[in-house]
Amino acid sequence: MELNPKDFFEGSFGYKAFRLGKLRDDMGVGKLSKEDIDALAQHPEVETVAISGLYQDTFEYFIRTYGHQLKAICFSNNKYVEDWSLLGTLPQLEYAYWHNNQRIETLWDMSRNFALKGLAINDFSRLHNIDGIEKAPALRYFYIGNGIWLTTVIDSLMPLANTGITHLEFYGKKIADGNLSFFETLPELQSFNCPTNLLTTEQFAWIAANCPKAQGRGLKATEDGRVYNSKHSGAPGTYIVGKRKPALAFEDSEARIQKYMDAFEAMKEKYRGVPFNIAFPNKE
Repeated sequence: MELNPKDFFEGSFGYKAFRLGKLRDDMGVGKLSKEDIDALAQHPEVETVAISGLYQDTFEYFIRTYGHQLKAICFSNNKYVEDWSLLGTLPQLEYAYWHNNQRIETLWDMSRNFALKGLAINDFSRLHNIDGIEKAPALRYFYIGNGIWLTTVIDSLMPLANTGITHLEFYGKKIADGNLSFFETLPELQSFNCPTNLLTTEQFAWIAANCPKAQGRGLKATEDGRVYNSKHSGAPGTYIVGKRKPALAFEDSEARIQKYMDAFEAMKEKYRGVPFNIAFPNKE
């Protein structure tokens, strides 16, 4: 089974999966029963499942009964699951996507998830640290943050240091410790995406300089799009990367945009090969 990583991060692979879930009349998600889950008994060939409406007891039943046959699971709106440690018993699991949970506070032990390539975690209100991510032996794709509002605060991303992560996305409000030195230990990083105002322009330039194989939002001076401000409403333009940086319309800001681009390239040269703690002795 091959999944497109972009599809995985966006959760769109779930639409191609065997679906288990109930919609209520108010378009909410109803509780899934063991009998509902047993629809899988008639489909031993299924390897990808999208599932909603699990509680702790039915989550455990689902994993114990059918987890062994699955290589990718999209968990959406299973907000009452509070312990997902049984995922650690699935050595063949390659991808796991979780959306919307208000009870889980820590990651599970991934040391036996030998095939786990990708993990995406969206809209978890109580998960503030990723300690244990370093135990995943094959993890390459890691996404954590929010699908709608940027409210997630993660204590630190330092557990990613010296891992095999090649694709990283963080769509949240803040990395609490402000320590980005883990990037120094990810020389094979291929992509990094986050809100373009999450870090300072200088920090983005430092990442771009020290992860030269990586591409993504923030790893260049500008991000093109439609500009909405007091002077423009939907005009073609670009967002200057970095905290408190402006959005500028192309029409009347070409010289100013070029100035920002030149400054970004100069920062990259300045920071190339410079350890984070020397470049930024007073982390934000």
